[in-house]
Amino acid sequence: MNKTLESRIRSIKGVIFDLDDTLVESTVNFPKFKSLVIERIISYGEDKADYDPTGTIVTILNRFETSMAKKGVPRTEAQRRLAEMDKIMDAVEMERVTETIAYDGAAKLLSLLRGNGIKVGILTRGCQEYAESVLSRTGLSELVDAVECRNSNTKAKPNPEAYLRLVKALGVRKEETIFVGDHPLDGQCAANAGVPFVAVRTGDVPESALRAAGSIEVFSDVNQMVAWLDAILST
Repeated sequence: MNKTLESRIRSIKGVIFDLDDTLVESTVNFPKFKSLVIERIISYGEDKADYDPTGTIVTILNRFETSMAKKGVPRTEAQRRLAEMDKIMDAVEMERVTETIAYDGAAKLLSLLRGNGIKVGILTRGCQEYAESVLSRTGLSELVDAVECRNSNTKAKPNPEAYLRLVKALGVRKEETIFVGDHPLDGQCAANAGVPFVAVRTGDVPESALRAAGSIEVFSDVNQMVAWLDAILST
């Protein structure tokens, strides 16, 4: 294992996790999610060819926001349109929320951290209702100290703003945290915030891409992290 990371772990006071495909098995229909958003964007006169449905929702929304700025769309109107996109995403996220389950070892990992006096945060691009429902249904809510969502009045990841606000809510310094996620977007957010990124392969991203995104360690899932963390924290 990475010695630098092990040294960092011994002094951490907070671990921040992505939610979908990191701690829980996501049931969100992301292709539908993006398709509906693109349909609405096109209704505002955008060229469909400019919006790749295989890209990330971050890329799609950033392109739309940039296009509106170039066209001189008033800020209040741009914000109204982006709020519409949020409502579309919220609805899709909630469609199958009752089917969401936590990954094996998720509760044990969070309990291990909390038992060692380490705060636990959740940073997700999901909406607040979705995050709260998932954490409650999976029994993880009582093991989490603070949550930042897509609509928490901060810029969502990979912008570091939400991460840094979450760090503040946990009552720790960013230098005392690490970020655990399953996607290069999480790695980009960690880099933007200036914190280490640790990845799990429970999403659909290969290890090589996670390494390329800056992950200093890659685990098959959060369950594999339990024994590793326990060994470090107990020494």
